[in-house]
Amino acid sequence: MSSATAFSAYSRGSWTPRASSGSGTAVLEQAASPSRRMTAAQRIVVQAPTRDWREVVETKLQDLIRLDVGWDGYRGQPVSFETANFAVRMLESILPSGAPAPQVIPGISGDVQIEWHTEAGDIELHVRRPNSVHAWRETDATGEDGEEVELTFDFRPIVSWIKQISEATADADAAAA
Repeated sequence: MSSATAFSAYSRGSWTPRASSGSGTAVLEQAASPSRRMTAAQRIVVQAPTRDWREVVETKLQDLIRLDVGWDGYRGQPVSFETANFAVRMLESILPSGAPAPQVIPGISGDVQIEWHTEAGDIELHVRRPNSVHAWRETDATGEDGEEVELTFDFRPIVSWIKQISEATADADAAAA
């Protein structure tokens, strides 16, 4: 699921993908006939935003979708491609560029757990399937029981949770320096 292969764009017969450089850039060319060469003005370059955490997360998810059935010694299923793809898209929408990479852990039902554990608090996102996420966090403000929410499409609560633990971690790092 590298940046170069994670997405494709086709408009029925008028745009064709060209090999990517592997840097997250895809080039689409409009071709009227197979023998016609494209000019630079006829090319569209689509580039994924750079995220510090992306390569680590995508590599881990690639490994998890390739797990054998029974990976846990019982009947554990590999993480489903749909769930892994949704998890990456969700993270792209909620994490700023410099956010720390989360830990990514497989569930036994093709689901995935995405976690951050810091001195400022813990956040766990259980991605059961696309648009079905159980979120939990624990901070000094929430107490030991933490706070839980069920999410489908609106992930704004998680954005603020991540911002809070990121800022607290950055403040602690600055104070230690």
